[in-house]
Amino acid sequence: MTEQMTPREELTLLRPAPRRMLADEVYEILRESLISQRIPPGARLNLDRLARELHVSNTPVRQALSRLEADGLVQKEPYVGFTASPLLDSRTIEQLYDLRLLIEPTNAERAASAVAREGVDELTAICVGADALLAESSAEHAEALGAADMEFHVSIARSAGNDVITAHLHEVLTQMSRYTLYTSDDAAHLAWAEHRTILDAIDASDSGAATEAMRQHLRRGLHRVQDLVN
Repeated sequence: MTEQMTPREELTLLRPAPRRMLADEVYEILRESLISQRIPPGARLNLDRLARELHVSNTPVRQALSRLEADGLVQKEPYVGFTASPLLDSRTIEQLYDLRLLIEPTNAERAASAVAREGVDELTAICVGADALLAESSAEHAEALGAADMEFHVSIARSAGNDVITAHLHEVLTQMSRYTLYTSDDAAHLAWAEHRTILDAIDASDSGAATEAMRQHLRRGLHRVQDLVN
């Protein structure tokens, strides 16, 4: 059964919005609310209510919801409308990791072989930013660390040079983004230590080490997610 948001709940889900807002801004606000589960999985998304709360017309909200449907964060059901997608089951999570294991070690290998200096600098900056968040409090910065995690993996895919894989990986990571491990200090530090190992291998142009580091990171990541959802 899907959940129905009450007006009282809606006021806590989204950040205050300006009087005029573009569809991109509406998309970002709704996306953040879905990923953080301020909009709970299964909740119905009433177009008129969202438009009123954001002080916009229905058009940018409808456009944003269509993009979120493509991301896998929203579903459109006949005679029901839009609803927040349910959380993935453990089997689907395993299948997504299977897919990532097929493409991301190769991404790391290619990045190590062909990455330009700016690509290494971008990955380094992501890790430095994550280190700063970890030093303060991983629990308080879980969402920011999750976003940095996604940025790290997508950046490697871009460096590997395949736009189709990059776009598809972005969609997969978006679906998985509601399963943040970064509320746990141990999991957060382990994951970012593994990112550093991948970065070091890419920086050294060591394709074999980069491939194996990514493979081990994903396998360990799957185990951490399984511990979280089981």
